[in-house]
Amino acid sequence: MTTGRLQSLFLGAIALTVLFAGPASAQLSAQHFRGQPKLTKSDLAIVRHLVRVELAGKPQGTQLSWDNPESTNSGTVRLLDRFVSRGRNCSRVEYVIKPGPKQPSATTTNTYVLNNCQLQSGAWQIDSQARPDRS
Repeated sequence: MTTGRLQSLFLGAIALTVLFAGPASAQLSAQHFRGQPKLTKSDLAIVRHLVRVELAGKPQGTQLSWDNPESTNSGTVRLLDRFVSRGRNCSRVEYVIKPGPKQPSATTTNTYVLNNCQLQSGAWQIDSQARPDRS
């Protein structure tokens, strides 16, 4: 499975900015993802808002909690770093996703670290290859 495919799965599972990070492995299978929390559209909207709006201008290390009574999922987002990569403003964010009781019993809390970069158009993109530009 390629990094691009992992990112696509992430976007589907979180429909945006919140899940898979780290190097992809060709040996990953559906079983690998079985214990991963499934996020709803409303979960994703909450997390997007925290990352795109609430963390903006906050210092490195800021951690914000979220919970969604509708899905019963919860978690945190923590700003690890801010940097410019290929002229884009990027942030490295740690996501902790805690499954609620509506999730299957085998679902476990998961932690992901993702680079989120803002494009010139204003749209956001997850970019696992983003690295700080050299000065």
